[in-house]
Amino acid sequence: MYDIATIQMLDEKDAIILATVRETPTLASTAAERSGLSRVAVSRRIKKLADTGYLERHGSGTRQTYSSGINHFWLLQTDVATVAQSGGEFGAWERHVAPLLRELPGNMVNLANIAFTEMINNVLDHSQASHVMMAAHVFGGQLQMLVADDGVGIFRRIAQALELFDDRLAMLELAKGKFTTAPDAHSGMGVFVSSRMLDGFAIDSKGLTFDLRLGAQKLAAFNWVDATALSRAAGQGTVVRMDLALNTTRTAQAVYKTYFSPDTVGGDAFHTTEVPVRLAQLSSQLTSRSQGKWVVERATQFKTVVLDFAGVSLVGQGFVDEVFRVFATAHPEVQLKPVNLLPDVAQALQMFAPHVSLTTRGQT
Repeated sequence: MYDIATIQMLDEKDAIILATVRETPTLASTAAERSGLSRVAVSRRIKKLADTGYLERHGSGTRQTYSSGINHFWLLQTDVATVAQSGGEFGAWERHVAPLLRELPGNMVNLANIAFTEMINNVLDHSQASHVMMAAHVFGGQLQMLVADDGVGIFRRIAQALELFDDRLAMLELAKGKFTTAPDAHSGMGVFVSSRMLDGFAIDSKGLTFDLRLGAQKLAAFNWVDATALSRAAGQGTVVRMDLALNTTRTAQAVYKTYFSPDTVGGDAFHTTEVPVRLAQLSSQLTSRSQGKWVVERATQFKTVVLDFAGVSLVGQGFVDEVFRVFATAHPEVQLKPVNLLPDVAQALQMFAPHVSLTTRGQT
């Protein structure tokens, strides 16, 4: 067993060596030819990969051979046009990621497949990027995946499309789902669904990080890959980090059933959203009517809106009145369900929206 602390930074040359061992027993010579490294440099890398569980040694001395180890790694940096012309997101999954997961449970592989292909498709269709970096890492009972591009940046693109005055508000809209900058080709469900399929999901772009989880539950930086290399070189872009336990019991169908109705089709099937209300705070507390309007913007596209108040310690009269009286009165067909209320926040809702019952409030 290899401790998570033994992870070293891996790169494309390592990925070439690991791909080579799955194809041929003449590892060193073939890997040297494919990677452009010297035999000595390849030998050093083979030793590192064997010592950390990515390769398994057989035999001894000069007659050692190798096979794939218990840990797996793949990384590819290429231009977006090549990915599009080589089967798109499905081609990338089938050729590179799926082979690493053949022995893993089907429910877990399905979750990873959905999230990975959705994020690659976003790069192809939305990012306006020239290059993409894709990576997958199986280590310590976890699968971690990375998709990075050098495009305009996801938050900036959404902010421009919606004419938002601050890119941080783009994260609020992204969290709700049903927003896309290409409505003729997309439904706006990709990030919403992917983030619920996984144990950890984070998007980094232009100094901002989108992560639905708080505190210690937030997805830590990946220390096995230079995740920001591509976007840093371009001065822009987006990095998506994904994490999933290999032994998860979650299923894709269960996730779908939580937010989608089997009795309807298309966008109407996506009936429930979860809004992390804290994303409307920016640098302030939730006190203004404007913040309330941002929280319920596009809420009429859903039947149920779960308002998650985790990370919110104060709400003002204007915010509460705008959400729970003005909006709720105008749109009684939309069920608002506040959750994760601190005592002070729950008390403020009772004071400023007394017409809303405690049951409807969904206090937790």
